[in-house]
Amino acid sequence: MVINKQAMRKSNEISVIKHVINYGPISRSQISKDLSINKVTISSILDDLLAKKYVKEIGEGESTIAGGRRPLLVSFNSEYGYFINLEMGSKTLKIMATLANGYINRFEEIALSAKSSNIKSLLQKKITDFSVPNTQKGLLGISLTVHKKEQLLSDSLVSWLKENYSIPVIVANNADAAAIFQRDFSSNNEIKDLITIVIDETINAGIIINENLYTGFGNNAGDLSEMQFLFSSNEIMASFNPDTYCSQEAVLKNISKNEGLNNISIQEIAKLYFKGNKQVNKSISQFVKGLALVLNNLIAIFSPQMIILDSTLLENIPNLLIQVKNNLPILRKHHTQLQIARKSRFAPLLGGYSLLLREVFDLGNKRLRLIP
Repeated sequence: MVINKQAMRKSNEISVIKHVINYGPISRSQISKDLSINKVTISSILDDLLAKKYVKEIGEGESTIAGGRRPLLVSFNSEYGYFINLEMGSKTLKIMATLANGYINRFEEIALSAKSSNIKSLLQKKITDFSVPNTQKGLLGISLTVHKKEQLLSDSLVSWLKENYSIPVIVANNADAAAIFQRDFSSNNEIKDLITIVIDETINAGIIINENLYTGFGNNAGDLSEMQFLFSSNEIMASFNPDTYCSQEAVLKNISKNEGLNNISIQEIAKLYFKGNKQVNKSISQFVKGLALVLNNLIAIFSPQMIILDSTLLENIPNLLIQVKNNLPILRKHHTQLQIARKSRFAPLLGGYSLLLREVFDLGNKRLRLIP
């Protein structure tokens, strides 16, 4: 068997970078021990990574029990460069600048209106405003996460970003990016199979199977708007999809229509709910029942260890999670854990960062340990 030394060297280099990202600050000898690669090779690889400024030495660690010279520690170089992470909906644009190690440098949420027609000019201005000075390589890449399939297929915007900035551009739907965030920014290594449900303008699922993102044929897995449910009303059978019952947009529209409350916020809905407003409670009860139907089907098909619900409505009315569980007798058999997402405001953006990190440093698709 012929071993390609160059390929082996590249594979070892990627393993070392990932190990420093996952467990740094860390000593050379510990990397050698953890990866079962001899110390000479590890030192040679780290010298190359130091020269490229991918990693940096940050000082001395603790000496061993036997004493002796304290080892130098290496960590991933946060000053190597920065990423721009974008999340685009029909009403809002979120933008975040992250350093190479995932540290959030700046964040802003911008309301989009009919006047925001020239999205390219807006993006160009904001990307310039969000630049991070004094990094060694400057802007390394841009991630764009979107809420709807038609936005995902907006080739002109993606092409413009690539041509205008000549750097890697990653495009994903917000649910897939949120699932990547939940996998890579979690300290729970026991969770191998999870689903993230992002409930916003639409309702979509990001699916992780055996720690890998599952996107299906044509990247269409998780598009819950394609689901159909039947219900009867006045002896008439009708169908509905989850977008029309289970998205936050549907709840907002239903309450605005029946209550005459225009431009009502999720926070205001929560206040009316706790005050016992009948129409608000009726709309939210419909939301809970529709969501339970969606979750029942996902649990029956995938039987994940955990489902994480990324929803501003659930964050503001957390006791709705109990109502959802009460509508899910399937949980007694499958034991799937249901949780409300943490840091849901940033989840798709940081998931986009994680995808970019892999692209720029050629890290592959396996799970990282990007615990903030």
